[in-house]
Amino acid sequence: MSTEADSRLEFLCIVPDKPGVNARRIEVRPTHVKNLTPLIESKSLLAGGAMFVDKHPAPGETPQFRGSAVIIQASSPKEVLEILSKDIYVETGVWDLDNVQIIPYKSAVRLGM
Repeated sequence: MSTEADSRLEFLCIVPDKPGVNARRIEVRPTHVKNLTPLIESKSLLAGGAMFVDKHPAPGETPQFRGSAVIIQASSPKEVLEILSKDIYVETGVWDLDNVQIIPYKSAVRLGM
């Protein structure tokens, strides 16, 4: 049986942070993570996470972020942009949507966390 989720396409999104927003990103992160629940439940957000500037942070070290990489399932790049634009990282000036890359993508392997 086919579902709407089955007919949607996957997109790999590279979403850079704006310069100088590291502290703001850390501050709004709890809300960002909480707000992902509906996207996960609808299977619109398949995977995602932070990209670091130079290296993974050592334990206790403040991470230095460069942006996010996410896999979104949607009907079009326009829908992907609509989804991203509603994120608190955009609303608070963290993500730089003017420089986002939305790349058609197809997962060959995806493991659960």
